[in-house]
Amino acid sequence: MSRMGIQRRAHSTRANGPAAPGSKAVPQGKPNCLAGLTFVFTGELQSLSREDAQDLARRYGAKVTTGPSSKTSYVVLGEGAGPSKLKAIEKNGLKTLDEDGFLGLIADRGEGEPDKAAIKKQEAEQQKILAAAAELRKEVKKSSGGAPGAAIKGPKEHALWTSRYAPARMKDLVGNGTSIAKIEDWLTNWQASYKADFKKPGKNAIGVFRALLLSGPPGVGKTSAAHLLARKCGYTPMELNASDARSKKLIEASLKDTINNSSLDSWYNGTDKPTSADGVRVTDRTCLIMDEVDGMSGGDRGGVGAINALIRKTKVPILCICNEAKTPKMRPLESTCGQIKFARPDSRQIRSRLLTIAFSEKMKVAPEVMDELIRSAQNDIRLVINMLSTWALSSRTMDFDEGKDLGAANVKPGMHTPFSLYNQVSGQGFFSPTNPANLTQKSEVYFSDHSIMPLMVQTNYINQAPTVASRITNHSEKEWKTMELMTKAAISISDGEVIDAMIHSPQQHWSLMPHHAIASVIRPMSFVYGQSAAKNKMYGPSFPTWLGINSKAQRLSRVAVEIQTKMRLAASGSRFEVREQYLPYFVPRLTQPLVKKGQGGIEEVIEFMDDYYLNPEDREGILELGIGENNMDAVVKPIKTDVKSAFTRRYNSTDHPIAFYKGQNIAKAKKLVGEPAPDVEELEGAEVSDVSDNEMEEVSDNEDLSKNKMIKEKKPKGKGKSGKGK
Repeated sequence: MSRMGIQRRAHSTRANGPAAPGSKAVPQGKPNCLAGLTFVFTGELQSLSREDAQDLARRYGAKVTTGPSSKTSYVVLGEGAGPSKLKAIEKNGLKTLDEDGFLGLIADRGEGEPDKAAIKKQEAEQQKILAAAAELRKEVKKSSGGAPGAAIKGPKEHALWTSRYAPARMKDLVGNGTSIAKIEDWLTNWQASYKADFKKPGKNAIGVFRALLLSGPPGVGKTSAAHLLARKCGYTPMELNASDARSKKLIEASLKDTINNSSLDSWYNGTDKPTSADGVRVTDRTCLIMDEVDGMSGGDRGGVGAINALIRKTKVPILCICNEAKTPKMRPLESTCGQIKFARPDSRQIRSRLLTIAFSEKMKVAPEVMDELIRSAQNDIRLVINMLSTWALSSRTMDFDEGKDLGAANVKPGMHTPFSLYNQVSGQGFFSPTNPANLTQKSEVYFSDHSIMPLMVQTNYINQAPTVASRITNHSEKEWKTMELMTKAAISISDGEVIDAMIHSPQQHWSLMPHHAIASVIRPMSFVYGQSAAKNKMYGPSFPTWLGINSKAQRLSRVAVEIQTKMRLAASGSRFEVREQYLPYFVPRLTQPLVKKGQGGIEEVIEFMDDYYLNPEDREGILELGIGENNMDAVVKPIKTDVKSAFTRRYNSTDHPIAFYKGQNIAKAKKLVGEPAPDVEELEGAEVSDVSDNEMEEVSDNEDLSKNKMIKEKKPKGKGKSGKGK
């Protein structure tokens, strides 16, 4: 494609999905016709969505990357191509194709035409897979069962694939080499660190910790690495699942008899020596592995505290494992555990291991199909193995379409925030004609957080640059179309408010929530979807300011009620009358004497507050409720700092009337042990003691009034002061 053609696409507007989906026939290419080629897709094609085009390239053996580089074979350009990618194309002198050129390449390229380097690389990888598969078969045959203490008791041939092909050696671990090396170094030097009282950080700065916290996504090998590294460093791993023993007492009970024991570890050695109540005796060569530490619910924080207390006094290394280390429940472990993060391995690292497992099970899975499974599982090795084991029950072969469908059926729901949900619903692909989601499925964005999503839309819709309007070249027409779309979105949001009022009315029409989803989220964004036009778009959508404003309004409403309640002893009027009539008059009386007279106006302000039974907190509330010329900043700023301090000291040193007095705190009654209930016959002869009302009143008359804080003895004036100067 010429340079002028590239520049035209750079200046063209960004379209929402293909302009004419399905208008061009997709050719049936020969197997692996794109093998050895690397593609980058940018912009929107005319008949294929970007996802469909990428899947088409992968189907025929091509590698698809997100950014162009010197190793890129072709860049497929669509409408609205990214400017950064266009610069990279010119810089590296890359070949470009349009949609017709890409489809023509699939139709014309012969079967398996990779270059010699690609062929040699594929053959080497195939030989490596065959050798690894043969070695795996030998291990499965000679293995009599799982590791001691594991759930598997029978031969590995009858075990789950995830247990059958669990890493048994260090070289079986995939990825995270740096993190694994840090753990190995820490375990190797743990005894020396213990003797040095954990005061030497070491080369990785984690030698000062008695325990490590391994965090990362599920299925990346954290637990397997912990077991293998413990054995490699001469320790016997002992695993406890923290999510099973979640409370503080259970964790302490399971370890209190074993944590300081120094006898031989007989259970792992398979001898018949007696063991502790938990089945394992902890020795100085035991490594305690606490899995699923973050599996504790919000009410089980005592369990995390028990683990933390255990770490502070442990005499053996402890490896804690969790998925997310930054959650609030994990905060107590930040000061006692060294942080080791595990990341998702690269798909190329995972593919070799998974193809080896598939070959060992006599499954025929092409590399591009395995890549599709890995991509759909988000590089979760365990999930891919489970998918393969499930598929093997019905078939031993899998093509690209079957792999894609299997991956889609097992895709894991991601964690969404209000910001990611808004980005999803405002994105150009959400309302694309190629989006297979129907109206009900699109409404799931609302139901992911139905209380915040309407507010996110209401706050951010005005900052959108609608894609529908961006296609118009005339500036005036574009502005008019933008205003029209914004108006339609605002009307729909208003309709949503009406529906929301009915949902939260006394009748509570919760059945209207699907309609609220359409009116408050889906329909408004169907008008204004596209790129953000906000000045701070690099920071993403804004959080709803209504939440903070509403919280302040509720607090000030409570302040107004409290002020009105106290003032009722000296003034009349409802809460609204006090807010509208009294408070604007109060603000000058509470501030101007201090501004004009300084410390000389303190007594005047305090006397005014006492007349209406107000305290300093009420004064602050009145000033905060001020608006216009009575705005708090405007009336308080002129008051000098020394006057403010003198006012506080003077008020605290004098007595003031109060509107209401809370009674003295009385200790809670102790629970008495109940006596056995008497029989009916015993009650018939029981005498009832006569206690007169006067005797009951005597109890209150004998109360010690000196303990009542509100009753003070009047002190006589000293004679020395009156005699001065005489």
